[in-house]
Amino acid sequence: MNSKEIPISFLSGEYTLYGIVHQPAQFRGKGVVLVPGRPALRAGRHRLFVLLARAWAEAGIPVLRFDFRGTGDSEGEIATLEETAADIRSAVDAFLSHVPGLQQVVLWGLCGGAADSILYAPKDPRVTGIVLANPWLSDPYLRTLVRWRHNILLQSANLKNWVRSARRLAAKPAPVFEQLQVEQVKVATPAVQRAYASYRAPDVSQRLAASLAQFKGHVLFIFSGEDQISRAFRRVASISPRWRRAFSSARVETRDLPEANHSLRRPEWRAQAADWTLEWLRTF
Repeated sequence: MNSKEIPISFLSGEYTLYGIVHQPAQFRGKGVVLVPGRPALRAGRHRLFVLLARAWAEAGIPVLRFDFRGTGDSEGEIATLEETAADIRSAVDAFLSHVPGLQQVVLWGLCGGAADSILYAPKDPRVTGIVLANPWLSDPYLRTLVRWRHNILLQSANLKNWVRSARRLAAKPAPVFEQLQVEQVKVATPAVQRAYASYRAPDVSQRLAASLAQFKGHVLFIFSGEDQISRAFRRVASISPRWRRAFSSARVETRDLPEANHSLRRPEWRAQAADWTLEWLRTF
């Protein structure tokens, strides 16, 4: 192995966070900061982030894996979607300080980590690209419309009544999303409850789309065909004018892994995502 794996610690506000820098013997260009979707840790599910980082470091790309506050080895309580920016900024600062000469970074986010990356990227000119793997997107209203569109013949319905009914259904706590079967996470503290509720806020979809529109760097989406979160994202995005505009941008690219699961568990899925990322990094 020509790269080194260096444990680091750094401050984010009053909390000490921990991570691993994968430093190649020589590098050119950009580095990658892996942004896990919580409660996943810096290793990633099935060690996804460890294996991706090692593959990229061997190809000459420095990589940082880190634990958000309140997860893994890091101190503090788990943060909300709005609060993750402080940890990402501190991680980028620490990454650049440990890799002399590094000036540009790409955020590679999975699931909720993709949402964190979208919101953060426009705020930091050092971030020149983001990779969004099986991104999380919550929009009860649009998801309800998607579901109804598959079950109702639009030409036989009164559109105004249909939209009003969809809004009422989306506002109810009834199992509108039962078909998504999103993995449930046990909540043990008020901080955890606040954190997970923040990713399901009614305005999350609008905020993410607006932030992606503000970001002027390069964007790569990676979608797994057998992941329900990924499928839900694409269904919602397909009927949202904001998201359709985002996908039509020349700086946005998409890649599909039809048989892959959420965490790219099989070696061939992980290898393909790693190769696509490397190819994409060389384009800017």
